[in-house]
Amino acid sequence: MATDSELVERLREFLRTSDLTTTTNAIVRRKLEEEFGIDLTEKKLFIREQVDLYLRTQIEKSEGEEVEREDENAEGKALEEEPNKVEEDQEGEQEEEEEEEEEEEERSGGKGRKKAVQADEGGL
Repeated sequence: MATDSELVERLREFLRTSDLTTTTNAIVRRKLEEEFGIDLTEKKLFIREQVDLYLRTQIEKSEGEEVEREDENAEGKALEEEPNKVEEDQEGEQEEEEEEEEEEEERSGGKGRKKAVQADEGGL
């Protein structure tokens, strides 16, 4: 008689290579009976439980992969948006510098602006 662990190992191997949309518990049991050369009628419940466990594990794996893909997509979008954020930050810094220059001009009565204009025109 085959041990439960041997049955489980073969059962999983068979299910990994099977079309799970058409494979039934009876097909799995008959395949195991054929491989081990024994009648597994009294193991029907055990085989059904093991098939269910295998299917639940596969569902959990596929859901986990979907979550990973969603996380990767979200990270990819964040990376795509990041350059825009850098550009926005640079534009914001430039605007702040311009505002500071304007405030400085206002405080100095526009003298700083006149000197800059004269320097550009070659007047100094």
